[in-house]
Amino acid sequence: MRHLVPLLFVFASLPLFAAEPVDIGSRRELFVDATLIENLSDKAILKLHQPIACEVSFQFDKPWEGSASGYPTVIQDGDLYRMYYRGHRYIIDPPPLRQAQSEVVCYAESPDGIHWTRPNLGLYEWQGSKDNNIIWLGSYETHNFAPFKDTRPDCPSDEIYKAIGGTTASKGLWTFKSADGIHWTRLSDKAVVTTGAFDSHNTTFWDPAHQRYTMYVRYFSEGEFSGLRSIGMSHSKDFVHWSEPVGITYPDSPPQQMYTNQIAPYFRAPHLLFGFPTRYVARPLTRYVQTLDPLDLREKLIKADERCGTDLTDGLFMSSRDGLAFSRWDEAFLRPGPQTEGRWVYGDMYQSYGLWETKSENGDPEISLHFNEGAWRDSDARLRRYTIRLDGFVSLNAPYSGGSAITKPILFKGSKLAVNYSTSAAGSLRVELQDADGKPIPGYELDASDEHFGDSTEQTISWKNGSNVAPLSGKPVRIRFELKDGDLYSYHFTE
Repeated sequence: MRHLVPLLFVFASLPLFAAEPVDIGSRRELFVDATLIENLSDKAILKLHQPIACEVSFQFDKPWEGSASGYPTVIQDGDLYRMYYRGHRYIIDPPPLRQAQSEVVCYAESPDGIHWTRPNLGLYEWQGSKDNNIIWLGSYETHNFAPFKDTRPDCPSDEIYKAIGGTTASKGLWTFKSADGIHWTRLSDKAVVTTGAFDSHNTTFWDPAHQRYTMYVRYFSEGEFSGLRSIGMSHSKDFVHWSEPVGITYPDSPPQQMYTNQIAPYFRAPHLLFGFPTRYVARPLTRYVQTLDPLDLREKLIKADERCGTDLTDGLFMSSRDGLAFSRWDEAFLRPGPQTEGRWVYGDMYQSYGLWETKSENGDPEISLHFNEGAWRDSDARLRRYTIRLDGFVSLNAPYSGGSAITKPILFKGSKLAVNYSTSAAGSLRVELQDADGKPIPGYELDASDEHFGDSTEQTISWKNGSNVAPLSGKPVRIRFELKDGDLYSYHFTE
């Protein structure tokens, strides 16, 4: 992704040529890739943004949970938020590294996506009691159980909730079903995908853009546990018969090692797939590594399993339109942060699967997501909630001196153009509509555009004669965004 802006800038001064227009209808388009950008000029760039840390929202402090708990999946299900996660513990002192107990799948819920409780489900016994929130136990699928709510229109009622889980020990990934998201049964009588490494958070969903189920699995570039840690993609029309996984690609990014994938359609623009892989960074045992906080934990990890004490993890962001080729940012979406207890260790900064909408302190909508902290310590293992602006992952950014972007020819449906943007008090956004050849359309020229400034996730663009763009609906147009000291996150056409 690092080569995107320079290459676009090289062509900024070249004349525009009419190409086959892209029909975007009324869908929302984000600046997460350059697919619809013809050129950038001046100092405009595509800028990756980072989420903001909020409160610790969940502590893994029950006897069936502990230091190795994680792989949370969050589903926004109407007015209820559902969270599924692994409960597990490791022992690192005294060495060697080993499991302290069997793994279980747990369930929590929330009325607002912020405050979480464990319902007492009474389904499975743990150490003599059913007073717990366990929904599955006693099999390899508990290592990475990953549910989703099936939005396929003709989905059977007893399969509204589906899940996958499994490892190489279970010979691959198995499928599960549920009518209520709590009581689960096996859907398959054998593993449905057998090519992959699997001992990570594998994910699946119904993809409305391609009308199929898509699955992403832990995958090695040169075969099972050989080569780079990567991600494989498989798909299915019926959730029963799956294609052989193939490795996804990153055309603009150098090789990097990744564990999880967390890929799903973005709920505000489902034609776009967003992924939040965990980047794995192998580091040698050096003198400096042994002085990096947290010292006590690192020393124990090195003795228990050396790479667990030297290697590190953080979070990345990537997006795709076809599910196979991804625009991946090389810079971290989330860094480990301050060198405090529970950070800067292998297993830190794994992102939850799923994005969900919550209310900010002022009542405006924003996106929430979880990252885990405190790996390896029973007393510290937890989830911290982070937030990010709606569509706020990547922006078209320009400094005070200004910059602009011109789209490729598009076809749209609607009567108004709305944007998600933010400027400084001295900043501004002006918009020009052009024909397919790049000529300003009378009445929609840059000089006719109102100077927009402020901070809004839904700002209607206006010109001297108003905001009506209906006469141009269905005709090839280009959009020129002229930005000064601001960020433009997304745009779409509305009625």
